[in-house]
Amino acid sequence: MPQISVERLTKHYGTLVALDNVSLDIGSGEIFGLLGPNGAGKSTLLKTLVGILRPTSGTIRIDEIDIVVEPEKAKRMIGYLPENPSLYTGLTTLEFLQFVGKIRGVDDELLEREISESLKSFGLEEKRNSLLGSLSKGMKQKVALIATSLHNPEVLVLDEPLTALDPKTRVSVKDWIGARTKRGVTTILSTHDLDVAQSHAGRIAIIDHGKIVAVGDIESLRKMARAESDARLEDVFLRLTAEKGEDPILK
Repeated sequence: MPQISVERLTKHYGTLVALDNVSLDIGSGEIFGLLGPNGAGKSTLLKTLVGILRPTSGTIRIDEIDIVVEPEKAKRMIGYLPENPSLYTGLTTLEFLQFVGKIRGVDDELLEREISESLKSFGLEEKRNSLLGSLSKGMKQKVALIATSLHNPEVLVLDEPLTALDPKTRVSVKDWIGARTKRGVTTILSTHDLDVAQSHAGRIAIIDHGKIVAVGDIESLRKMARAESDARLEDVFLRLTAEKGEDPILK
C-alpha cells in the first residue's frame, strides 16, 4: 500500500483549473520529485497535500487517513517547508524552535534534545541566541528545515528547499534530506534544480497546466520523452513539457 495516495484531485479558483484530475501514489520512505514549469500547479498541489488548501474534488490519503475528513490527524504526520517560509524575526533561533515544538506538542525533554542536535548538525550552535532577523538567508532556511521536522514527521513536503542557497548550505540541506530518508521518512521534493531531482529522487512526477504528464524513474521518463538513454533530466523535462508544435530544445 502506498503511504500517500492522491486520487482524481482537482482544484479550481473560479474558472481557473489549477489542478486537473491529478492521481499519484507515493511509497513509504521514498524521495519523490515534483517538477513543472512556473505556474504549472506544483505549489497548489503541495498546499493541497498538506491541508492548507481544500480540494474542489478528489481525495488525499496519508496512511489511509483522509486529510479532508481528518485534517488534524493527518497533519500530525507531515512536516511542510513552503517555498518562502515565514519566520518570527523578533525571536531568537532557540525561542522560535521552542515555540514551534510547543505548538507541535513535542515533549520538553525530547524537544530540547532535538533542537540541540539539529543546531549542531547544521552548524548553528553559535546562532541559538541570535535574532532570526539577523541571520542570513541560508541560516534562516536551515532554521526553517529544523522547525519542519521537530515533531519527527513521517512525511516531509519540501517546496524549493535549495532556492538561493550557497553551495555549502546546499550540501548540508541535501545531507539533511538524505539522513531523514535513511530513517524511513517519505519526502516529496519540489525543485527547479533538475540535477538534484535526478540524483536524489527515486521517482519523479512532471506536472504541466495542472495535469500530471509523466511519472517514473529517470529511465522511464527518458522512454516517455523518446530521449537518448543517457539524456539528462533537463532534456527529458523540456521534451515532456514542450507545447504542441514547439521545438523542445528552444523552449
